[in-house]
Amino acid sequence: MTKRQFYEDDEYILNKPGTTTPIPSQLEAAESIHGNATFIDGMVIRTTPILETYANKLRHYIHDKVSLWGAELNTQKSAFNNEFKNLSYEIDSLIQEPVLPGLIYILTIGLTGSILVRKRNLLVRFITPVLFGGVALNWFMPRTASGVAMKYDELESKNLPELHIQREIVQRSVEEFKKEADRSLEDAEKSVVQAVHDFRKLVQEKWE
Repeated sequence: MTKRQFYEDDEYILNKPGTTTPIPSQLEAAESIHGNATFIDGMVIRTTPILETYANKLRHYIHDKVSLWGAELNTQKSAFNNEFKNLSYEIDSLIQEPVLPGLIYILTIGLTGSILVRKRNLLVRFITPVLFGGVALNWFMPRTASGVAMKYDELESKNLPELHIQREIVQRSVEEFKKEADRSLEDAEKSVVQAVHDFRKLVQEKWE
């Protein structure tokens, strides 16, 4: 006669809490569908591995791009500040006289030249105000005009050497022509003085 059991399974099993037995592979695969679970302050936080991976990649990509744009912006800002400082220094070094009222006179004369040739062609309307303004600058602010001419000569020799050589040739020719004209004028003046002297001497001899 078989002994009747009250429980279906009455084997003696001793439960051991904190066991280090690894989770079976089938159960791990089934649980991985729901993501990784993390307990934070008693709450279960589940994260999907694939979503977390792409989110990290996107976050790193955005961080790298923002860092790159920030560095480029700082570089351009620093370059702009340096250029602005250099430009301010160049302007301060060129202007040797008080700006007012000389600048008002120069602008007025340049505007006058523009009004005088307002019905001419485009080239004349462009050159005339520049010439009028240059003459006015040389008249009202001569030291500044000299500094501007020296700076222009420096920039031209550095960036346009062929044009600089041609301009120097023309400038030397103009200077030689001016010197020759001055010598001719001086000789003519001496000739007139000598002729007047000879004429007075001749008249004086006639009257004697």
